[in-house]
Amino acid sequence: MSEQTDFMNKIPDNKPVRIFLPIKNSEESLRLNCVLQKTDETHYSLLFNSGTLPVEHLDLNASIIITLDISGQAVSIEAKIVTIANPQTLEVVTIKTINHEQMREYFRVDCTLPLLLKSIVPEEFGTPEDKWKIIGTTADLSGSGLRASFTSSPPKNTQVRISLSLPTAVPSIVTILASPVRISKLTDKLWDAAYQFDDVTDEDRDTIIGCCLVAQRRLLRLKVKVKDN
Repeated sequence: MSEQTDFMNKIPDNKPVRIFLPIKNSEESLRLNCVLQKTDETHYSLLFNSGTLPVEHLDLNASIIITLDISGQAVSIEAKIVTIANPQTLEVVTIKTINHEQMREYFRVDCTLPLLLKSIVPEEFGTPEDKWKIIGTTADLSGSGLRASFTSSPPKNTQVRISLSLPTAVPSIVTILASPVRISKLTDKLWDAAYQFDDVTDEDRDTIIGCCLVAQRRLLRLKVKVKDN
């Protein structure tokens, strides 16, 4: 049994999932909730509430991303729309599955966003040493981690709280608990640090992945435009 088939067999039928749908002539992806109903190891139906699926605006040539949890682990599926069965149902087929470890590479995009590192100790309980704050800028971002640059040294071997400003339609700030994977001093006044997310809500992870998908589609459109020129 293939790894992909084994994974799909673990998904219970009628599983509520979150989905990113590509829209025609837009870099944005529409995020909706739906129910996954299995057909076989790779094919399944996605069932939507009446009136929520904009069938005439869907980009059927682009992949869709489905996010769900299996036994508490965040997992994503890249899939392809086979057909629009009716105004409330999409028939889709799996292209690949993406686990938490793979997500870091798969969804990683180059982007420059402001962020703030803080101690995980609440201010009302902390000592003066716990009240540090470091401002930085992301170099790349994914659904499970990020890399950023700082003009002062981030603490090593210490879990931190990251506040990240995301360029959503309505600008939002997500807060994440993260641990350093690597911290490198580049110059006397510049540090490069990579972090993995330890604790992020499903909603915030979906928001981050949505921003990454927008960036990916923007880069793809740029490549096509450059190639055509």
